[in-house]
Amino acid sequence: MHQLQYGLESTAAHGDAMAADTMLLGEVTLPDADREVIIPGFGTGERIPGQLLSAFVRRILAEGVTFATPADRGGLYYQLLPLMFSCCIVGNQTPSAVTSGQLDYLWTFDTPLTGTETLESFTLEAGDDSRAYEIAYCMVPELEIAGNCDSGEVTLSAKLFGDQITLSSFTGDFSAPAATYVIGKLARVYVDSTWAALGTGELELALVDWSLTISGGAHPKLRGSASRVLDSHGQGELDIRLNLGLERGVADVETEEDYFLSTTVTKRFVRLEIDSGIAIGSGTNHKLTFDLAGAWVGWQSFGRDQEGNTLDVATLRVGKDNTSGKAFTAKVVTNVASI
Repeated sequence: MHQLQYGLESTAAHGDAMAADTMLLGEVTLPDADREVIIPGFGTGERIPGQLLSAFVRRILAEGVTFATPADRGGLYYQLLPLMFSCCIVGNQTPSAVTSGQLDYLWTFDTPLTGTETLESFTLEAGDDSRAYEIAYCMVPELEIAGNCDSGEVTLSAKLFGDQITLSSFTGDFSAPAATYVIGKLARVYVDSTWAALGTGELELALVDWSLTISGGAHPKLRGSASRVLDSHGQGELDIRLNLGLERGVADVETEEDYFLSTTVTKRFVRLEIDSGIAIGSGTNHKLTFDLAGAWVGWQSFGRDQEGNTLDVATLRVGKDNTSGKAFTAKVVTNVASI
């Protein structure tokens, strides 16, 4: 799709289409079909059993929509993240100003462990010069953010669902927003023994690449009603995993491998942080921080070879830390005050 834009829906009226007010920098791939067309087959004795006379649409749901920020188009930008996290992890978040009058805002997304879900939804407008399409009730059940320190690339890939794909027209004529792109070379990883100590024990010059997968638990709920399309949604369990490509021969990396190889599981607390070095006004920098409580559930020694350098591939799965009560937090500092 050549043009993408969205409008945020009210959390009190998910699925009520909203006119777009913001352009999205990325690509959308629509599914083969958003509806199941049934051509019933009768015992007519004919070699083509389907009878068009009784054909009908049985189910309508826009599943399998993908949104991505490919590296060759620039990749992931900081201003996109508040929307994605609000529709995947937890919604109804209000950022706090970091520096008075400088338009630098801190967004904090803590995984909801209990309570009523608050996920946001949006109406997507996508198309080209020929036709435009609209999908209301868009949510993000799963997203992956991946980066590479060698190439500098950082990308986002998100799975979306919505009510249905309808022909529409673009709202307004928006200009592309100024974007600050995330640079993979600036990623730093820390591993500590407690949540309170996060950000102190850096694995220096060890991180090569990484991918973070967040399955946020959002799912469509089609229940009996007068409407043919999506009525409501739910949020189930979250599953979050971090894969790290790490250079072998670094002492701190070997220490973490020892934790994995032990017969006793040891809690590990990981921070992955990317500070852009680009200030917002005269305030703080655009910055992305992930804090994870978990345990190593996979460690592939000699997992990959990159230009003669041997890498380990480590996998951390997030779980609740009973001491701090924390599991996962994503923080974004950027110049977006609302989504």
